[in-house]
Amino acid sequence: MAEAESLSPPAPNAGGAAGTEFPRAGGGEAGTSRPPGERLSPVSLPSPPALGAGGASRGEVPKRTPDTYWLLEGVTLLFLHAMGGLFVQGEENIPPTGTVLMVSNHTSYLDPVAIGDASTRRVCFMAKAELFANKVLNFLLRGVDSYPVKRGESDRSAFKTTLSLLEEGRVVCIFPEGSRQDGETLGKAESGAALFAIKTGCPVVPVYVSGANKVLNLRGKIHRASVTVAFGKPFTIGRKTDREEGGAQMMAA
Repeated sequence: MAEAESLSPPAPNAGGAAGTEFPRAGGGEAGTSRPPGERLSPVSLPSPPALGAGGASRGEVPKRTPDTYWLLEGVTLLFLHAMGGLFVQGEENIPPTGTVLMVSNHTSYLDPVAIGDASTRRVCFMAKAELFANKVLNFLLRGVDSYPVKRGESDRSAFKTTLSLLEEGRVVCIFPEGSRQDGETLGKAESGAALFAIKTGCPVVPVYVSGANKVLNLRGKIHRASVTVAFGKPFTIGRKTDREEGGAQMMAA
């Protein structure tokens, strides 16, 4: 996975899986691009999604958990703005509709926050199962379509949930490295990380987050710094590709 300023993945997939569009909370149209490298401002904070006759926001699958996406996006944008700003590159590389698998480097707990705020489409994330034991975090995480994964073991439930979301036409982001890295070098993709792309054939969008580990480092210390999220051009991984080779393709994009 290249540095933000030198992302050069393979040519984008011409097709892209079709699917129901799930708009990002806040009323913005999916796929709407901002100027490259623009600093996202919390001045235009997202508003609660409008509810339709069925009790769910437009295009959303009704669910019991209240939607907290707009709330967390607003709060986290304010935080990142105060810390030094959130800058975005390559927004136009996010397919406006259909299934998308985002794969990102991982150096900080702020990585999913920055990606979710920067993306033009609503993004689903895996989160370590321990976080869901806290009632408040469980409420907030499920409200933004996050779901638990048990680390250090094969979690069939999380695997099935990811495939189900992709089959629904959602945008799912995974961190192939599994755990947070030091930010100096990229780790190796975990075995099986590429299976989602191999099984579905969906477009894979490489993401590189820089600066998040300076704002919140591995020791939990907070410092002022800007964060940049770069989205690379989408590519696909062949269905007959070996999982190890597929993982290597992800990390090289």
